[in-house]
Amino acid sequence: MFSVKDADEVKNLLQENFSGYDMGHEKVALKDSLSRITAKDIIVSEDIPGFNRSTVDGFAVHAKDTFGASEALPAILRLLPEIKIGAEVKSNLSYGHAAYVPTGGQLPQDADAMVMIEHTDDLGDGFIYVNKSVSPGNNVIYKGDDAKAGSVIIKANTLLKPKDIGAFAAAGVSSVLVKKRIKAGIISTGDEIADIDETLNGAKVRDVNSYTLYAGLLELGTQPYMYGIVPDSYDEIRKVTDRALQECDIVLISGGSSVGTYDMTCKVIDSFGKPGIFVHGIAMKPGKPTIIAKVRDKAIFGLPGHPVSAYFIFKVFVSHTFKVLNGLNHEFKASIKAYTAFNFPSNDGREEYVPVRLEETERKILAHPVFAKSGLITTLTEASGYIKISRGAEGVVAGQEVEVLPF
Repeated sequence: MFSVKDADEVKNLLQENFSGYDMGHEKVALKDSLSRITAKDIIVSEDIPGFNRSTVDGFAVHAKDTFGASEALPAILRLLPEIKIGAEVKSNLSYGHAAYVPTGGQLPQDADAMVMIEHTDDLGDGFIYVNKSVSPGNNVIYKGDDAKAGSVIIKANTLLKPKDIGAFAAAGVSSVLVKKRIKAGIISTGDEIADIDETLNGAKVRDVNSYTLYAGLLELGTQPYMYGIVPDSYDEIRKVTDRALQECDIVLISGGSSVGTYDMTCKVIDSFGKPGIFVHGIAMKPGKPTIIAKVRDKAIFGLPGHPVSAYFIFKVFVSHTFKVLNGLNHEFKASIKAYTAFNFPSNDGREEYVPVRLEETERKILAHPVFAKSGLITTLTEASGYIKISRGAEGVVAGQEVEVLPF
């Protein structure tokens, strides 16, 4: 029988067992670094930007020359030659003078503000008439405002997003030192499982989990490998698992995690020696009959065979394990505040995960339940995300505020 642990216990055990895993590192081109994880702090070697630059089309000025200016009494400044975009400016700007600078252009030396062109008049007499005063720094990005030379722009153990790639490009970083991708092996077990291109005969079902897990692993930025479908044979499952352990950092075995006659996963994992299994059963619904083990310093998951159960274990615990292995110890999940459109009892002593469909009304976002039995994966296509009902709660009531975690 299971000796179940609650979700927080399981996450703590994952942290204890897999923190400090050495992934190794490699250098990749900037354009290939999206969703990779930095192996060290990234330090810029130059100021960004490297000059004082205008954020508007207008005139570079000494702000002091514009104080008190208005349409009734404009400040009158002698107009200097226009500054071209991309041109380096070495000349100073004398008091009482102004120079046209396009958006993104470099300001003359000593200029400390930009007046928007909309707030000026040019009568063609060699002067510019300023109708609105500006303060020092108005409409200007100063040298080094974005980043100072020698500063850290991205810390180690950061999962790179498009915005980070842009920061690297601004700093002239053409390649990035990143952690090597985690290699994950997927093994699907069961005499009843058929590949997706097979014609089904008798009581066969198609292999849903291999493809769901493969897609989820890609989304995590890992390198997944499919090891195919293995029949309910101890020797066959052990042989494939041994190969996966040699080639991968983590192994996901789908099916065979319960306590039935044909459930071989426990026996196979036990055969590899200590430390072995440290979780067999989680107080959650769906996904109770889950196995988690450490073999050869690598993680093995025995996932339930039912697709919905396997998917929730993947979302909650396998993805957490990847964060731990990669040193991403801070878990930030974007969630949506919604209000339940239903009463949902939940008092069986397990943390429960309920798929929901979101509906946006004029006043608030409503969460409707999507009733998905463990073996019915297609029902999840209707769901926007899921809510978590804690182990001690008796459920949720209609109108209750909940946090929806997107799929």
